[in-house]
Amino acid sequence: MNNNRFLKSVLLWSAAFIILLAGPLTALAASSSTPSDKMYFKNKKYYIFNNVWGADQVSGWWQTIYHNSDSDLGWVWHWPSSTSTVKAYPSIVSGWHWTEGYTAGSGFPTRLSDQKNINTKVSYSISADGTYNAAYDIWLHNTNQASWDSTPTDEIMIWLNNKNAGPAGSYVETVSVGGHNWKVYKGYIDAGNGKGWNVYSFVRTSNIQSASLNIRDFTNYLADSKKWLSKTKYVSSVEFGTEVFGGTGQINISNWDVKVR
Repeated sequence: MNNNRFLKSVLLWSAAFIILLAGPLTALAASSSTPSDKMYFKNKKYYIFNNVWGADQVSGWWQTIYHNSDSDLGWVWHWPSSTSTVKAYPSIVSGWHWTEGYTAGSGFPTRLSDQKNINTKVSYSISADGTYNAAYDIWLHNTNQASWDSTPTDEIMIWLNNKNAGPAGSYVETVSVGGHNWKVYKGYIDAGNGKGWNVYSFVRTSNIQSASLNIRDFTNYLADSKKWLSKTKYVSSVEFGTEVFGGTGQINISNWDVKVR
């Protein structure tokens, strides 16, 4: 673990419990352990979101987001669970989310038929145990005016890193998209009350800790090659985060960017 870039952490193990000893949060430029808190940066184009949407499934957890600089940010988590359900998705958000409108200057929403490039870069380091991924999450709607209560029509996940986790849906095929090989999964998320959305997951065949991608390559595959996605739909946002199923860990992001052109 790089002490210059990470919170100082020591894992102590015993048969009955796990304790994470983290360096003092007061040493951080900014941090928050409050659920659903947001930390904006780059003129509010992005925010770090302390997303703990599955917290009601487990007790004794904690999760902290932090921002030392635009090249030194991330989150630390402790979720004492071994179940196969997601407990949290701390993430960076560009564009829309249920708790917010579109972020300023994000370029979202953008209609697929406009064929704009959605170029994104990320570099990160991760140190963790348990079950988790590091993945992009892309949301689509039928409208260019999505609000906090707008149910998406589609979700695209792009997994760069995976430890013991499995995506929603069923395996379809392995394809090359954007110069990388991915296992493709297709499923449906039932949100209840007659609401839900399609989910398409691209799981990289080997883990990486940096990527330079054009989201358009993935939407073109879904729309043109598979005919699963209509180009009348709008990409509302791009997120990058960690789906945590259980365990303790930290991710530090040294480079992050999304441009719609």
